[in-house]
Amino acid sequence: MGAGVVGEATGTSLEALGHAVAYEDTDESRLAELRERGRAIWTAREWREPDLVFICVETPSVGGSADLSRLRAGCSGLGEILRGATGYPVVVLKSTVPPGTTEELAIPWLEGTSGRTAGVDFGVCYNPEFLRRFAAAADALNPWIIVIGRDDARAERLLLAALDPLIRRGPSPVPVCLTDYKSAEMAKYASNLFNATKISFTNEIWLACRDLGIDGDRVMAIVSTAAEGMWNPGYGIKGGYPYSGGCLPKDAVAFLGFARARSLDLSLLEAVVRVNAKMATLSPPPLHQS
Repeated sequence: MGAGVVGEATGTSLEALGHAVAYEDTDESRLAELRERGRAIWTAREWREPDLVFICVETPSVGGSADLSRLRAGCSGLGEILRGATGYPVVVLKSTVPPGTTEELAIPWLEGTSGRTAGVDFGVCYNPEFLRRFAAAADALNPWIIVIGRDDARAERLLLAALDPLIRRGPSPVPVCLTDYKSAEMAKYASNLFNATKISFTNEIWLACRDLGIDGDRVMAIVSTAAEGMWNPGYGIKGGYPYSGGCLPKDAVAFLGFARARSLDLSLLEAVVRVNAKMATLSPPPLHQS
């Protein structure tokens, strides 16, 4: 449901695994494009009891908040189909949504329209996508990680069974993270926000380099190879601890002083120092090795 970039990429990857896939969208021109490419179109009459329904509708930002109206419409329409289901279909949300949406909104919408109960009559999982728009189809077929938020062992088992050929198609299995709904929803947002922060940090350094007469692209190419956070993905991802040691605190403050003396705007780095100062006032959680 929702045959845009994410929906079509999800569908084509499932087709490549041998699954029969049909697409549904409210945009008739989009459906016409899919028909021309030989894609099957989903109708309630022909697909009364699908095994898995992936909801990939857009959740745009409107007025500074996520607009979930398309998700609500999709869940309500799907509820009508679930009303007559006799098997155990699994609804898989892939749309980017604020934490709590699956439990607090999507499941009640599905239950309210269908008259059925999640975890009893149908399953629900949250399975976020981590796709690049320009390579969505390839990324869907070659994921870096598969994240599944769930509270239903049966739904988890059915979704994993469908994705098993994808998990095992490469030289080594794709990492699978099984977690709760909210953590999976937050992981998707945090992933996007991390990329946004990384890009803004790069641009902040690039602007400083430009004003200093330095090649910022060359500098960040070096950083992408040298910085531990790039080649050691576990570095700095345990929350609750300020950065410390002999280098990071002194270098952050020293470079801010250097920048201020030259009227360079490093607002992101200033925020980094503020957050670190805040973390230093908190009691850190127990450190567990993983």
